[in-house]
Amino acid sequence: MLTTELGACEWFVWDLRRSNLIEREQLDQVIGEFLGKNPGAEPPALAEYLKNHNVLTEFQAERLLQGKTQGFVLGPFTLMDALGSGSMGTVYKAQSKTDNKYYAVKVLPRRSMWNVRIARRKVRLFEQCQHRAVVPFVDVGTAGGMHYLAWPLVEGETLDKIVPNEGKLTPELTVQYALQTAEGLALCHQQSLFHGLLKPSNLMVSPEGQIRILDFGIGCLLAETEGESLVDTMSTANSVNSGLDCSSPESIMDPTNLTPIGDQYSLGCVMYYCLTGQYPFPDGTAVEKMMAHQHKQPTPIKTLAPDTPDELIAVVERLMHKSPASRYSGCAEFMEALRPFAPTGAVRNQPTLSIPRLKAPPTPAQRAASVIPAAREAAPRLTPRPVSPLPPRAPSAYSAAPGLRAAPAA
Repeated sequence: MLTTELGACEWFVWDLRRSNLIEREQLDQVIGEFLGKNPGAEPPALAEYLKNHNVLTEFQAERLLQGKTQGFVLGPFTLMDALGSGSMGTVYKAQSKTDNKYYAVKVLPRRSMWNVRIARRKVRLFEQCQHRAVVPFVDVGTAGGMHYLAWPLVEGETLDKIVPNEGKLTPELTVQYALQTAEGLALCHQQSLFHGLLKPSNLMVSPEGQIRILDFGIGCLLAETEGESLVDTMSTANSVNSGLDCSSPESIMDPTNLTPIGDQYSLGCVMYYCLTGQYPFPDGTAVEKMMAHQHKQPTPIKTLAPDTPDELIAVVERLMHKSPASRYSGCAEFMEALRPFAPTGAVRNQPTLSIPRLKAPPTPAQRAASVIPAAREAAPRLTPRPVSPLPPRAPSAYSAAPGLRAAPAA
């Protein structure tokens, strides 16, 4: 196929090539098939065609139409969708070229500098932490000037969504979730691994009612290791500040002072949140919250949740003691203190989760088969890119496609 035959889609096709999302041979065949039937088509129509045939996702198509070609592929991971963002970066749903499975990939800000050698050592430590509550930290790397972290993608709903929607949890359910979390923490603490940023948004409840601890491993990167911090000071401070509602007093004083004993304080704050429906210090500025965690006592649990047993309140208060030395000696001790309050048999008042199951992604061969009816030998080929500049991108040419944004004019 001659370059001139690409018509208005010329710039979009070249951006597709630069993105590395589609293999060159497959891309040539797809474009030839589409433009053979739609010779005057605009880029949004081509993007819609590729989405309908599972060659591109909505996220990928939208970014390409905006003229963004970089950052789709990070090491073995192809970014499929944006899941959310926080102080440490944006989280994406990604598919691994290695095993064709889905992962949650967090892309860190470009300013974040770290020691990848030490970070990879942390990844290997998680191989010893096989527990249903722990979503293991499986990969870390640098690609295209960006750093990324990867975990298996899991299904569920986090506690910071469940509590506002369902109301405060019963003492029994709170204890069940706390015990599941503590079991996972205990195993990791034995390997000198800690969470460091435990909070309701990092505790996901699966459709089966199992707690899954998210973002495990970031705390280890924020803390100083072998005399150096694995990420820059600003990223460390921002991450701790974003979790102020459950940050331990010692980590507030020193953001790199993230320890297993600090995980106890954070878990106590999570239990307080589940029992009362609010954080220990819900109001005030960041500075006021910092001071409160160090010097003030929260509203008594009995005031906000009168049905909570006094003995359980005592456990939560000890977990949230300002002095690390006054907390429990380890997970085993406070798990033993929690067990008398654990539910027996079926869990009562468990929130109903309506979460779609992840479908296995199609293989490249399946994608090609759904798009390309003709034999490969008969498919037209794209000629090399001409030396002359590409035609300008006119916004009006793409405005006819609903739901897709056009790239701004140069």
